[in-house]
Amino acid sequence: IFLTVTGSTRSMDLAHNFIADSLHPIFPSVIQRDALSSQLLVYYCMLAGGGAFMYLSFASLSFLFFFVWKRSTYYPNTIPREKLAKQARHEISIALSSIPFMAIPMLPFPVLAHRGYSKIYHNVSDYGWGYLFLSIPLFIGVTDFMIYFLHRGLHHPLLYRRLHKLHHTYRWTTPYSSHAFHPLDGFAQGIPYYLFVWIFPFHHVLWVCMFLCVNFWTISIHDQVDFGIINWALNSTDHHTIHHVDFIYNYGQYYTLWDRLGGSYKPAHQTHTITGSRLDSTATPPERKKRA
Repeated sequence: IFLTVTGSTRSMDLAHNFIADSLHPIFPSVIQRDALSSQLLVYYCMLAGGGAFMYLSFASLSFLFFFVWKRSTYYPNTIPREKLAKQARHEISIALSSIPFMAIPMLPFPVLAHRGYSKIYHNVSDYGWGYLFLSIPLFIGVTDFMIYFLHRGLHHPLLYRRLHKLHHTYRWTTPYSSHAFHPLDGFAQGIPYYLFVWIFPFHHVLWVCMFLCVNFWTISIHDQVDFGIINWALNSTDHHTIHHVDFIYNYGQYYTLWDRLGGSYKPAHQTHTITGSRLDSTATPPERKKRA
């Protein structure tokens, strides 16, 4: 997700310029702010380094809260505790080894955005407050539609074994599972966010806010803690847990709409109340699978 934020906002443009200007005296023949080769190099470093930092920071916060600090309340019955550390290390290794390669096919998008080839805008007055607020559900709805079909396509036998199976290494997930993708898999599922700002105008501050929310959401649906908040409409954590267990259900990212229309919907079970009390849906794995 950070790979998409970078290069699409004024603040990231400033970051690029600062890095380029700082490195220019050291590498004058290599780093020049307006040179395409310099932009490619600087943005690649921002994509790869920033993507790894965001992943480790937010996934670790979620992991430490649900799986360590509040273990007695939220730790799922699905992962034996003696196997947790090994799984988490493996998921981190997948993500950190993929992010630098994921940044390569993603690189043209932030560079083109930096050069003005997108519909990112900076002044609210350009489209008004009404459009600013309307663009939030528009962003979520359009990207959810595209991700549903991309994700379902990645489960086709021709693509699943080569690209998406790596993300399904573990049937029971942790927050570190969230970015453990094959590089081309992660790239494909990031495309909708760039396509949106090539089709629809989107405010640069809202762009950052929405992608931070998307990043948190992506991590949260892998932590196996479902508070049951509007889970008849939202693609909640347990919806995504069911997807990892049964593979052929719940491809959506945010809503259940496209799964319902596409015949791939399977209802979720709330695991905890909003106050943290466990519900009986946190049973042993075989029992959960039967009820799911």
